[in-house]
Amino acid sequence: MNDSSSVNTSRPVILINGVGSNFDSLWRRNGWVSKLESEGRTVIGIDLPGHGVSKDAVGRDAADLVIDEAAKHCSVDGIGFSAGAWALLLAASEQPRLFERIAVLGAADMLLTAGPAVEAHLQEMAEELRSTEPTDNPMITMLGAIIADAGNDREAVADFLAASKRSVTTEGLGAIKAKALVVEGSGDMTGPSELVSATIPNAKRVTIDGADHFDIPVSAQCIDVVASFMNGRA
Repeated sequence: MNDSSSVNTSRPVILINGVGSNFDSLWRRNGWVSKLESEGRTVIGIDLPGHGVSKDAVGRDAADLVIDEAAKHCSVDGIGFSAGAWALLLAASEQPRLFERIAVLGAADMLLTAGPAVEAHLQEMAEELRSTEPTDNPMITMLGAIIADAGNDREAVADFLAASKRSVTTEGLGAIKAKALVVEGSGDMTGPSELVSATIPNAKRVTIDGADHFDIPVSAQCIDVVASFMNGRA
């Protein structure tokens, strides 16, 4: 593994979004692509299944999309948010030699500690997204707005939420070889990433003060910290 003094900036950086958004709406609009490219990095976007250009890939696991792309380049860096962060962690745990540096944003411990409850919640969210009835659920209202803003298909996103997915385990996190940056928001309603950062062997944890879950990837502080990490300055 490269140390911070020998980061290979010709290595591409894979970006994978969270639920509802896509590469353009999350990463390009919020300045991630221009920031990374200005520092000499090649950026590759991967949309979650059911999102963006992966609208028709609901039958695929998001981690497999990440692994397939990484394998084309032999070695990559990666950045993922929320569901995209978990896809990146799973990919890096199953194929550790493909990933040199990874940054995961909003990867809350609850997916490790409350797996069945989280899966049931995702099924409920999928049903609410498919419903034509008005909702008083603020999360569904927010998610619907994110989907519409990104130009995604609501039904396809619901299909992704309801689909069976592989899950990374604490044992899997322990197999990750990449240098890792775990970014959480102090106001994230999904909870902290303490266990995640403690379980990955070579991980650093950063907290964005006052940020809720959806604030994390739009935070200028987050963008600067992750870009510095990707190029070995932090």
